[in-house]
This record gives sequence, structure tokens and C-alpha cells, in this order.
Amino acid sequence: MSGTQNEFRFQSPLPPSAPEGEGDEKLNDRQMEAVNLTEGPLLIIAGAGSGKTRVITHRIARLLSSGVRPSQMLALTFTNKAAAEMKQRTMRLCGQGGGGMWISTFHSACLRILRQEAGRINYPRDFAVYDQLDQTRLIKAVLQELSLPEKEHPARQIGSMISRYKSHMKGPDEAAAELGQRHRQFVEIFQRYEEKLVAAKCMDFDDLLGKLVQLLSNDKEARENYQRKFLHTLVDEFQDTNATQYRLLRLIMGKNQNVCVVGDDDQSIYQWRGASLENLRNFERDYPTAKVIMLEQNYRSSGNILRAANAVVARNPGRRGKSLWTNNSQGNKIELVVAGDEREEGAEVAERILGLEATGENLNEMAVFYRTNSQSRAVEEALRAVGLPHQVFGGLKFYDRKEVKDLLAYFNVAMNPRDLVGFRRVVNTPPRGIGQVTVTRLEEFARSEGLAPAQALDELESIEGLSSAARAKLAEFREILRKVALLVTEKDAPEAISGALDVTGYADWLINDNKSESISRMENLDELVNAAAEFAEKTGDPSMRAFLDQAALVADADNVTDAQGRGAVKLMTVHVSKGLEFDHVFVSGLEDNLFPHARSKDDPAQMEEERRLMYVAMTRARKSLAITRALTRRLLGVSQANRPSAFLDDLPEDALKRSGTPQKQATVHQERKEYAARTWQPEFVPTPLPLARREEGAHKEVDGLSVGMKVRHPTFEIGVIRKIEGKGDMAKITIYFPRFGAKKLVHKFANISAMD
Repeated sequence: MSGTQNEFRFQSPLPPSAPEGEGDEKLNDRQMEAVNLTEGPLLIIAGAGSGKTRVITHRIARLLSSGVRPSQMLALTFTNKAAAEMKQRTMRLCGQGGGGMWISTFHSACLRILRQEAGRINYPRDFAVYDQLDQTRLIKAVLQELSLPEKEHPARQIGSMISRYKSHMKGPDEAAAELGQRHRQFVEIFQRYEEKLVAAKCMDFDDLLGKLVQLLSNDKEARENYQRKFLHTLVDEFQDTNATQYRLLRLIMGKNQNVCVVGDDDQSIYQWRGASLENLRNFERDYPTAKVIMLEQNYRSSGNILRAANAVVARNPGRRGKSLWTNNSQGNKIELVVAGDEREEGAEVAERILGLEATGENLNEMAVFYRTNSQSRAVEEALRAVGLPHQVFGGLKFYDRKEVKDLLAYFNVAMNPRDLVGFRRVVNTPPRGIGQVTVTRLEEFARSEGLAPAQALDELESIEGLSSAARAKLAEFREILRKVALLVTEKDAPEAISGALDVTGYADWLINDNKSESISRMENLDELVNAAAEFAEKTGDPSMRAFLDQAALVADADNVTDAQGRGAVKLMTVHVSKGLEFDHVFVSGLEDNLFPHARSKDDPAQMEEERRLMYVAMTRARKSLAITRALTRRLLGVSQANRPSAFLDDLPEDALKRSGTPQKQATVHQERKEYAARTWQPEFVPTPLPLARREEGAHKEVDGLSVGMKVRHPTFEIGVIRKIEGKGDMAKITIYFPRFGAKKLVHKFANISAMD
């Protein structure tokens, strides 16, 4: 068969409902060109919904029909699901002729090669691969050997840090050089972890990539063997590759130029986990003879959705000039819903979902997206209130999240000392140096006296075998429970929760950590304060006891399955939505400092990624898209006025249908001007610094400002004072702002005001 365009015509058996327009039996001209261009380097820029999976599988079939053996092709992707789908579609096109192809994830392909070549790197062929659970257990063993408390060095977070270094081909020595003495304990853990892996002749997931790169770099024979073996290489989602994966690809290819990569710079949203958009941007530099084919016809979305999504992402500088188009109808206009607050926003979404279901639409084809996990709470409650089944993707439901359960457990133990499960949950969370031996002795004494462990805290002097240091730490914990109990009797639920964040040390623990996981947990605890405030307003009962009862009932209701077989609305962050598509999509929280996120405010690269996130969110929708925002949203239980998201300025007015509150008639531009006119203007932008634990020289008050007080700042909005260092005008005040993190400000220039 020759390489002319129209000679290749597979009749695809895929059903009309297949994603990305795969039901079309014919390839369009650009798709056909990508399928038939089988020699030399090829870069396919595949826009959202442009049928890239169809092109990839037909390209594989084209190569097979031209005489390339299945074993001579290597196709790489990122998830097992994507690899399985690619295999399935290839077999449906080619039958058994496609058997023997290497279609797999990067990690699976690396493992397969390393099994064959293990002897070259002094490993047995049956070496074990540690998954995340195995890795966590090994790190815990290292912590035990080094006498380091796991509460201060969470094993999963340590594992994530190790993974970030190894994904860049960096080991403990490089980590030590970059981090310095301040993080010497992490480096020591990293070093011991690596030593144990090598001694056990085991590998973790990052080793599968790193060890193969080392092998192919250092062993010429092995490298040339695989360069001869794989005559054609294909990589999907190329914009998501990291530096190690790209280096591996180049080693496998060598001088062979038959490489096809498929990606989209407008859908690069994983830079925070190591993906390098530069790999896509530099492909033509590394392969000067590369042909570039743009897939711009979208088969998924209606015209209005596509036009608006293009308008949002077009503002990013440095992107490839492309514009998706579709033969689909213009469809419904994008509904822009303006709600009074987050509760009303959730209710507006729920009302529209009920309306769609009433017309025969399937709940499984409806999804609600949000920028941060903490936003799910208001949506969950709104759907629950009207009896809509729902499923949270990529995370736990709000009241099942660890940090939420931890803080509520403090209140349960303070109010009911016989709560053994709650006691064990919080006795050393956050870490306060109370080890398992100490807890065991306390519990044994409690059992002998017919007491609960929390009650036995009043009998510390009678417990044998406790060191003076252990008694002191348990006494400190007893004092924490006493303070939490006082909060229950003296404060309403929102203030009690906010106060407990301070007296337990939980807030400082998370803020100190300064990792993305800890930041997300702190956001969820801020949302817990908001939940308590909403509950008090709705029921007229502000007590902590009533709120705890409600939280328990909500958690129990979340376990009820959909007995009617209606399906379930899908709830997820925008990051989780990548690669999925739905008939009806709701994108919530389109407000400045929320979406785009506040942390992107002073970082152009992060702001570009936020814009790409919005583009990804919009292009998940097939039939209808609704974008929602709230005029006010609670921060730490206090309603905060919000500017509309800058992304809304980009939407074509003739593609929008406005609804919601009376302000719906105002354009976004007018609302932004009105907000700016009534908002304080910042006099300076302070440098964010990590919050330290209470040290010598720390004070509780300066000029009427005190630790734990809520304050307002013209730029960073509402925050809570966490630490005051020094006295007078030059005192340094550390304030935690929910959307911006911890900031250390000089009192004289801080421009903050106390809130009632």
C-alpha cells in the first residue's frame, strides 16, 4: 500500500456514542494526513475533542498494514485506563493483527524492559516493585530507625517529596545541596530510604523510569538493542511528560526519527507535579525535520461552548496559534449564574440538575467542577437537600476528610471523655511527642481503674512507668482538651472551631508544613468554620453540640446508595476532570482569588495554567455549560464580597445567557469596576514567609491586636493572626489568609483592621 491520503480507509465499528466524535467512520483531511504520514518525526497538536484517540489507533493500523510488525511499535501513555482503551480500539480495527504491540503506560513499559535487562544493573529478574503503600511502610520503618516521630514527618508527604526529586533524576546528595541544613532530617530519611531499596533489590515507581534511563545511558549494547527493536514510537498526552520521560524517549529513539507525539499546549495543567510544557514546545528544536499537524475540528462540544473556551485560552501568550471549530450546532448559550452566596450557588446548580433530569437527561452525564476541594461542601449539601444522588471523584466527601474528622474528634472527646476512638485519633495529632508506649500505659491504667483514657489524664501521678517528660506532655494534652471544652460552653460553633484550630495547634501544624496537601487541608478546615456559621444561621441553633449532631448525620447520609437507579451527579476538581466529558457541565466559583486561584496572582506562569484549567473545564461539556459564581462567599465564617473572575471578561457576550440574582443584568466589566471603586487599594505587597512555631520573643498582643483575632487586609481579605513577634510599630505579625496562605507583615505597614 502506498502512502497517498485516500488509500487508507478503515471502517470503524465504534458506536455513535463513543467519545471525541469516534463514531464518524471517515477521518477528516487533517486526521488522514496524520495517519498516513508514517516516516519521520511528527508532532500532532490535538485540540480538545478533536478525535486524537481515533487518529492514534488508525495510525497504528496504518503502520501494521504497511508491513511494520506489532513488536516494532511502542505506544506510551499515562494511565492504565488510556492504555487499555488504546489497545481495545486497536484490536477492534486490526483484529488479532494488532497483538504483540507494546501499548502501555511509561511505567509498565519500563518494568517490562527492566525485567529483561535486570542482570545488567545487578538486580534479579523477579525484583519487587513497591507501590505507594509499600513505599509508605518503608518510610515508616526508616522513621522508626532514626527515632523520628511520624506525626512530625508524615510518611506519605515524605514519599511525595522523594518522588519529586527522583522524577528529576535527583537523589539525596542533590536534595542536600538544594535544601541545606534546615531540611537535614528529610535528606537523612531520603538517604536511608534509598539504601534500603537498593539492599532489598527493590524499586519504587520512580525507579522504573530512573533505572532504565541510567541503564540506557550507560550501557551502549542495551541502548542499541532497543533502538533497533522499536522502529516506531508514539507518545500520547506529550504535554504531560516530565524531564525524565522525555530523556527516556530520546534514548530509546536514538538516531531513529520515526517518532510521533500527540499533545496540546492548551491542556497542560500538571506543571505542579513535574510535567514540562517545554518538551512540547521544544520538540521541533530537537527534531528539526518534524512535521506539525494541527487537529482543530472539535467533535464534542456545541459551537457556543467552543467559541467561549477559545476566547479564554487565547489570552495566554506563547501558545500555538490555533482555534478549535466544529460542525456541531451552536447549541444553547452558556448560562452565567450569579448567586448571592455559596449556598445559593449550590441551590441554583441543584435546581438546574433537577430540571435536566425532568426532561429525561441522565444524572451520570452531569458534572459539577470546582477549583478547590473545599468548595465541594456547599454543592454536596445543596444536592443532598433535594435528594440528588452524587459521587465525589478524586477525593472524599467533605465530612469524611481526615482533617475535618480530626478537629470534630477534639470536640467529641472534650464533651464525652469516654470516646475512645476519638481519643486515639487526637492524642498525638498534631504531633506533640506522645508515643505509642505512653498511650498504651495510659490506657492500661485507665482499664484497671474503670476509666476512659481521657478521664485517666486527671490521674497522671498515679500511673506507673511514665517518665516525667511523658507526664508533662499528657498534662499539656489534658489542658488542650480543657480549653476545647471551654470553647464549647463559651462560644458559638463557628468561633469554637476557629478557636480549636489555635488551641490544638492544628492550624500552625498545617501552615508550617507549606505543602500543597497541607494547604488543601487548611482550606477544608476554613470551610468547616463556614459550615458551622451556615448551620447556625439556618437552624437558629449556634451550639457546638447541635452542629456535631448535624455533621454526624450528614456523614451517615453520605453512605446511602442510590436505590432508584437514577445514576449520580459527578463532583470533582477541574484537575480531575481532565480526559473526561459530560453532556452537561457546571463550573462553579468563578471569582477572583478562587478561580483563578489566589496563589497565581503574582506568578504569570501560574496564571497561564489557571487559564488553561478554565479551558479544560469548559471543553468537557458536550451539550450545555453553566458557569456560576457568588457575590459573597464565606471566609472563616465571615461573608466576603468577591470580584467576578477575570476569565469572565473573556467570554463573548453573544454566547452568554445571564441569570440568577438581580445583579445578573450588569456586565462583568461593570461589576469589576464597581467592586474596585469600593475596595481598599493595597499600599504594598508583603513577601510571603513560612510561619514558624511559637518561639522566644513571641507575644500575644500588640496595640489591641491579639493572636487568634480575625482581621481584614485590603489585598488579602480576611485572615486570622497566628503569631506576633516583637513590640510596637516594628512588631512582626503573622496572619493566615485562607486564599493566600500565611503572610508575615510589619505592624506599622500592615494596614489591617480588627473585625468585630
